[in-house]
Amino acid sequence: MTSPGVEAMLEEANVAVLATVDTKGRAHAAPIWYLYEDGEFLISTGRGSQKHLNVEAHPDVTLVIDRRELPYLAAMVRGKAQIEDALSDERRQKLAFRYLGEEMGRAYLKSTEGGSSVTIRLRPDKVIEFNGRAGRD
Repeated sequence: MTSPGVEAMLEEANVAVLATVDTKGRAHAAPIWYLYEDGEFLISTGRGSQKHLNVEAHPDVTLVIDRRELPYLAAMVRGKAQIEDALSDERRQKLAFRYLGEEMGRAYLKSTEGGSSVTIRLRPDKVIEFNGRAGRD
């Protein structure tokens, strides 16, 4: 269970960082967009991408979401990820509009039409919250 402040932050369109481990045991961290639905994170990535391959090899991942304005707030989400089929058209649109707005989102969807992607679904096992002191009363 997360605090109301973190729950609200997870609903915002913050760029997050997904940390995975590759087949040689090396850390890999990449900025991502995500949808947060029913306590789970949905991340779209290209089929065969480093993120995709890493999750298949090592499903234990960490997702860091942080607010980069005062007052600072962050959540480190740990859990097992699984690979699923590509996001539905409805979810793809929701994701694009969430991060780009409607006009740019439509252009983005058109430019990525027909691409081969998969969904990374992250079910959190643990959420570690960080409430920075800077900017707080």
